Amino acid sequence: MKLFKNPSFETLKSWKIFEHIPDAELTEIIEKLECRHYDNEESIIREDSIGGHLFILTKGKVRIEKRVSENSVEILGFYDEVGGLFGEMALLENKPRSAAMIADTACEVLAVSKQDFLDLVESVPLFTLAVAKNISQFLRETDEHLINKLQKENDELRHINFLLQETQEELIGKERLSLIGRMASTILHDMKNPMSTIGGYAQLIKMKKHSAEQLAKYADIIGKQVIQFTTMTQDLLSFAQGGEQMRLRSVEMAGYLEECCDSLILRFDEQNIVFERDLNFQGEVRIDNGRFFRVLENIANNALDILEKDGRFIIRSIEVETGVRIILEDNGIGMSGEVIENAFKEFYTFGKRKGTGLGLAIVKRIVDEHDGIIFIESVEGEGTKFNIDLPAAGYNLLPKSKHQIPIPFDKS
Repeated sequence: MKLFKNPSFETLKSWKIFEHIPDAELTEIIEKLECRHYDNEESIIREDSIGGHLFILTKGKVRIEKRVSENSVEILGFYDEVGGLFGEMALLENKPRSAAMIADTACEVLAVSKQDFLDLVESVPLFTLAVAKNISQFLRETDEHLINKLQKENDELRHINFLLQETQEELIGKERLSLIGRMASTILHDMKNPMSTIGGYAQLIKMKKHSAEQLAKYADIIGKQVIQFTTMTQDLLSFAQGGEQMRLRSVEMAGYLEECCDSLILRFDEQNIVFERDLNFQGEVRIDNGRFFRVLENIANNALDILEKDGRFIIRSIEVETGVRIILEDNGIGMSGEVIENAFKEFYTFGKRKGTGLGLAIVKRIVDEHDGIIFIESVEGEGTKFNIDLPAAGYNLLPKSKHQIPIPFDKS
């Protein structure tokens, strides 16, 4: 806090609180004013402190905040009215301050001590009236703020209640309430995947052996994985509810798949499984970035569950007549005809060390929402290929069929 020169007599007369006070009485008031300067973020009033001064703002903006827990505060609002009073309530009530006042910018204020303030209340009736008007205005604005806040919270609760009722009715209509428990376990299971990626790249950053460009890339991958947390629960809720609004946008597919591969490769490296990419499609496709990543991630995680050390997994993209075909191939144990037939059914699992059986059901749902086609080619004992066809702009793959022309299975 620093002191500065008093405002001029004419400046004080221009403020609402002093405009009707006679010059002689205003001169008496000026003698009781102490001019103070506060730097940005400097405390003007501390919460729970005993009120010792009344303040008149002459420059800047003050932030009003209240501590709601040991480590957090709630911002109640801001005050920037030049010539306006604050801090008078604690003086009148003779109680500790209910909130803190912090300089949100560099501020200048006029301070009046408690005793001087009480003397002015008795000796200058018009000043007393101005203070009363200021308190009345503050209370009215506070009431309006609280009413608006309660109304907003009421509307939000009403909307949430409506969504909950709508969701419940939809779940009951589809006879899926019995699946909620298993879905909860799936959420916990799926969250391990981005967490593992985040942990791995965090360890790489911690090693401090990488260039700034590499660190930025790792940080970007971690950020994308964090986004996955927010989409996982919505994916599962969408599965139960029967779909949700897609957020489609045109994406340059080669670059997008490169980023997806960067996010997936670490877990393969950790298990000494070869991860390859062969991305030849250079065109654009309209996709929902976050949701389609779940397709690639779930298939990749299935491969991780069945591949042994020195196994191989490859992601390819090629151009086909209808758009792009994305191929995810492993050299694992393969699938029988029965497994292929049931692979996309809810809660069907085979050959995995762990899992709840929703991963591929979600994959099928998301591919369908993209107007795409997914089909499996597999040879028992040799490996499996997931083929995903996505349409180029303006092209429709419907009616959907499993009888797309397959790429010959690579047994190498």
